[in-house]
Amino acid sequence: MEPRSGEPFVLDSSVWVALFIDEDSSHAQAAAIIDEIVAHIYVPYIVLSEVATVITNKYSKQQADKFLTFVSGDGRCIPVDNRYATDVQAFLDCREPISFPDISIVTFALQYGLKLITFDRKMRSFFLRCNNRV
Repeated sequence: MEPRSGEPFVLDSSVWVALFIDEDSSHAQAAAIIDEIVAHIYVPYIVLSEVATVITNKYSKQQADKFLTFVSGDGRCIPVDNRYATDVQAFLDCREPISFPDISIVTFALQYGLKLITFDRKMRSFFLRCNNRV
């Protein structure tokens, strides 16, 4: 599987939600991805917020707590504060209808040379287009 490289990663919210929700159709794939990653996983604050909110609202606070505990305790995970000015400017500059969190995550991955893993086809395509311009 691709993630076994030593390159650092950023995981989109879709991967984290799938990992912590057993009933998610991508749960097994997310678990396999996490098991294969040996490098650092950067976790922007916007991802923490988005995942904790989705899991709490759709499933339970207890599952959201498990996610935050995992990210806080797994040595591969490096939580990172968002960069307000960078994120806002990237959103304002983008002419495509991409969500603010997705633009923030893509911008973060590009800025720090991280591999992005997402189950969101639109986000993956946007990242690849942007990555080819860098």
